[in-house]
Amino acid sequence: MSIKLYSAWYCPFAQRAWMALLLKQVDFEYIEVDPYQESDWWQKISRGHNLVPVLVTRDDDSTKEATIVDSSRVLEYLDECYSDILPFLPDNLEQRAEARYWMDHINQAIVPYLYRFLEAQEPGDYRDESRVALTAGVKTLFEANAYAHPYLGGERPGLLDLSLIPFAYRIDALLGHYRGFALPAEGEVWQRYQAWYDLMSVHPVFIGSKTHGEDYSQRLIEHYLPYSLGEGQKDVTNLD
Repeated sequence: MSIKLYSAWYCPFAQRAWMALLLKQVDFEYIEVDPYQESDWWQKISRGHNLVPVLVTRDDDSTKEATIVDSSRVLEYLDECYSDILPFLPDNLEQRAEARYWMDHINQAIVPYLYRFLEAQEPGDYRDESRVALTAGVKTLFEANAYAHPYLGGERPGLLDLSLIPFAYRIDALLGHYRGFALPAEGEVWQRYQAWYDLMSVHPVFIGSKTHGEDYSQRLIEHYLPYSLGEGQKDVTNLD
């Protein structure tokens, strides 16, 4: 199977897919794009969504292509295609459903509040509510998954680890820089979170999906300056 990954270096959603491909150790072609371009070419490839990641696959013995959009769907698709290589999801059906539940929690109770907090240029209720909701979303995830060590997926990174670490990194880098914010450090849950973060942030697949080397964090800070001024893309702040 040939695989093309359409990505943007700064996008945490695309980073999920990139990490998944690296973890599965499959060959793929990385294609950097501007996801917000409005060309007919990109409209067709992204199926009208104008978002990354987009995964395009083709069987070796066929000209038929499959296009998968949305980072969560890409992770699930790759795990099903390469289920024999470091699976992201457990074999047990109930546990698989539970992992998908918490993936939705990350997408709905953590990700939007990261961006809402970042875009809240002025102090006030909107910023405070975003900060409180973000903190609560992370705490709830780690309280519910405290049994899994050392990763949220157990003994190796899984669906939840890949889903969260790009955003956890941006909480640290972006909110730390622009809002002077850090998640709590005291208490068993937060010690568990910090141990997980320390582990995932140096994992080879995360390091391998970072561009610009040691300047990666600074480049992200520069790129997200418009977001910190309330001028970023609003699709990432939507509460579904």
